[in-house]
Amino acid sequence: MNTGSPMRKSLPWLLLGIVAVGILATRLHLSFDISAFFPATPDLQHRVLLQQFQSGPGSRLLVIGIGGADEEALADASEAMQIALSDHPAFTAVMNGEVAEDSAGPPEPIASYYLLMQDIDYGAEALSDAIQARLQDLALGGGATLLDLIARDPYLATLDIAQRLAPVEMHGDMWFAGDGSAVLMAETRATAVDIAGQTAAVEAVRDALASIDGHDALRLEMTGAGPFAVELQETIRAEAQKRSILATAALLLVLFAFYRKPAYLLLAAAPIGMGFLVGLAAVALLFSNVHGVTLAFGFTLMGVAIDYPLHLFSHAERSDGRTAIGRIWPTMRLGAISTIVAYIALAFSGSAGLAQLGVFTAVGIATAVLVTRTWVPHFVSGGRGDAAATSGVAPRSLRFLPAVGLAGIALVAINQVTIEGLWDDRLTSLSPVPAERVADDNRLRSAAGTPDMRYQLFLHAPSLDALLSRGEEVDALLTTAEQDGLLDAWQSLTQVLPQGATQAARQEAIPDRAVLRGNLDNALVGTPFRADAFDAFLEGAERARFLTPLTADDFRNTPLQSWRDSKLVLAGDTWVSLLSLRNPQAEALRQRIETWGDDIAMLDLHESSVALMRDYRNGALTTVAFAALIIIALLWQQRRQLSQVLWIALSVSAGLVMTIAVVVAVHSQLTVIHLVALLLVLGLGLDYSLFLGRTESADERAATNKAVLACAVSTTLAFGILAGSSIPVLKFLGLTVAAGSACSYLVALAGTRARM
Repeated sequence: MNTGSPMRKSLPWLLLGIVAVGILATRLHLSFDISAFFPATPDLQHRVLLQQFQSGPGSRLLVIGIGGADEEALADASEAMQIALSDHPAFTAVMNGEVAEDSAGPPEPIASYYLLMQDIDYGAEALSDAIQARLQDLALGGGATLLDLIARDPYLATLDIAQRLAPVEMHGDMWFAGDGSAVLMAETRATAVDIAGQTAAVEAVRDALASIDGHDALRLEMTGAGPFAVELQETIRAEAQKRSILATAALLLVLFAFYRKPAYLLLAAAPIGMGFLVGLAAVALLFSNVHGVTLAFGFTLMGVAIDYPLHLFSHAERSDGRTAIGRIWPTMRLGAISTIVAYIALAFSGSAGLAQLGVFTAVGIATAVLVTRTWVPHFVSGGRGDAAATSGVAPRSLRFLPAVGLAGIALVAINQVTIEGLWDDRLTSLSPVPAERVADDNRLRSAAGTPDMRYQLFLHAPSLDALLSRGEEVDALLTTAEQDGLLDAWQSLTQVLPQGATQAARQEAIPDRAVLRGNLDNALVGTPFRADAFDAFLEGAERARFLTPLTADDFRNTPLQSWRDSKLVLAGDTWVSLLSLRNPQAEALRQRIETWGDDIAMLDLHESSVALMRDYRNGALTTVAFAALIIIALLWQQRRQLSQVLWIALSVSAGLVMTIAVVVAVHSQLTVIHLVALLLVLGLGLDYSLFLGRTESADERAATNKAVLACAVSTTLAFGILAGSSIPVLKFLGLTVAAGSACSYLVALAGTRARM
C-alpha cells in the first residue's frame, strides 16, 4: 500500500482534531441544569413560569430525611442538624417543624424595617394587650433569647413576618415522615442551577450529620431540585463511562463477528471519534454550557456513525477502499444529508438542551461521513478486483405490501390510545430525575407540610412603583377572600416591601419617643416588667421614624434576597410579582380574581406547564414535518423515480409507526425526548432503505445485505445498552432507537427481493 497518500490525507483531519481538542480545553463548561431541556417561550407568563422551576422558592428547598433510629434519637439528631446548618453560609434558613422563638434575631431587612411592614397601633391599650400576651409566652418558657426579642418587639411582629414568609407551614412539633424519618427543610442560598453552590450545601449536610454522635447508624436522604442536580452530575459521569464501555464492547464484537480484521477496529473508531470531537467542539462554541446529558448521549449516539465505515468495509471486500467508496458514496451521502437535515431542524426546537443534541448530531454525522469518504478508504484494501465490473446487474424488486401491512398492524395497536393520550405533556416528562427519587421527594415534603405551589397569582405592571401600589390593593382583596374562606393564606412581595407612600404613612404613625414612652409606661402598670425593659423597642421605633424608604435593592446580600427574587421578576420591560396561595378554593377564587382587572391572573402551574409542553410538542412536530418534506425533495432530486421514492418514504414511515407502537407498549406515552429519538430512527430507516433499495450487482447486493445487517445489529445493541440507563432521558432515547433500528431493518428487508 502506498503510505504517502494516506498520511497526507490524514494530516487535515489530525489538525482538525487538534483544533477541536483545543476548543474543548478552553470552552467546554458542563452544566446539569434540568431546565435546559425545557422549551423557550416568548409568552410572558410561561417565561416567568420556567423561571420559577429554575429559581423559585420550591427549587431552593433542600429536603433532608434522617432515619435509622428511634423517634427520640432522630429528634435529637434533627435538632443538632438544624443548629449545625443554621449558621452555614450555604443556607438562608433551616427548619425542622418547631417554631424557633428562641432562635437568633430576625433577619434583615425585617429587623430594621418591621415597623414599616405592618400597620401597628402604638396606643397604651394596644401596647398593654401585647405585653400581657408576652407574659403568657414567657410563662411557657423561651429563656433569655425570647426575652431579648420581646424587649425589642413586644408585638412579636418580626416573628409573624418571618413565619409568614417561611416556605413551609410551621407548627410546634418536629416533622416525621410515614416511615419514621425525621425531616428538615433547608432553603439554600444558591439557586438550583448553581451546581457548585448546591454541591456545597449537600456537603454541608453530610458534614453536619457526621458531627453527630452515633451518626454511623443514621440514614441520610436528601431531595429537591438542588440535590437532584448534584446527583445527576455524578450519575451522568458514571453512566457515560459505563454505557460507553459497554457500547464500545458491543461494537467491537460486531466488527469482529462480521469482518474479523483487527485493523478495522481502529478504522471504525476514526469516524466515530472525530465526529464526537468536532460535534462537541461545535456545541461548546455555540453554547455557553454543554449539558451533561448531551455529553452522555453523545458517546452512544455517535455509535450510529459506525454505519458509514461498516458499509465501506463490506463493499471493499472485493475491491480497494477508494473504489468501494466511489460506488456507495451517492447513497451514503444522501442518507447522511437527510439525517443531518432532520437534526438541524431539531436545533431550532426552542429548547437549549434539544438544540445542543441537534447541533452535536448534525455536525458529528457530517464529520463522520466525510472522514469515511476522504480518509478511511486509503487504509482499506480487499484486493480481489472490482466486483461491479465483473458481475451483471441484478436490480431488486421493491414490494409495498409488507410495509403497508406492518404499518397497519402497528396503527391498530397505537389506536388503543387517543391521539392526545399518546403524548405525555407534563413538563416533568423532560426531567432526567428518576421517578423513584421524585417519589422520595414527595414523601418527605408531605411530612413537612410544604404548601402546594400549584396556584399562584401573576401580577404585572410597567414600573416597580406601580407594581407595589397595585400589590397592596391585591393584598386587601385577598384579605377579604381569606375572610370568606377562599384561601388559608398567601405570600406577596408587598407584605415585606410596601410602596414608598405606605412606608411614609407608617412612619408618621410612630409617636415621638416621649409620647411612646408615656404610652408604654401606662401599659406596664401592674406588670412585673421594669420601667426600662423595653428601651430597645423605644430606640428601634425612634430609628424607624427616620429610616430611608425600604427598596428592592435593600434585600441584596441579606437572607431574604432569594425570597425577593422568587416574588419579583423583571421580564423585559415589565415588572412581575408572583403571589403564592395556600390551600385556595381554586375555581371560586379564580372567578373572583377575574373581576379584579386585566393586570392580574391566577396561574395553575400544572395546567400552564401542560399547555406549554403541548404547544412545544406541536411546534416540534411542525418542524419535523417540514424537515421530512425537505428530505423527500432530496430523495426525488437524487432518484427521480416516483415508485422508489414512494417505497423509501413508505418503508421509513412503517418503521417509525412500528417503533411508536413498541415504545407506547413499554412506556405508555411519548414525550418530546421520544420525538428526538424518532428523528434518529428516521435517519436509520433512510439509511437501510436507501442501501437495500439500490440497483446493484449480485456481488454488491451481498455486500449491501451484510453491511446493513451489521449496521442494524450494532445500532440495536448500542442503544439497547443505553435503554438500561437509570436516567429517564437516556432510557427513552435508548429504547426508541434500539426498537427503531430493528423495526426499520425488518421493514426494509421485507420490502425488497432480488430479481433473478
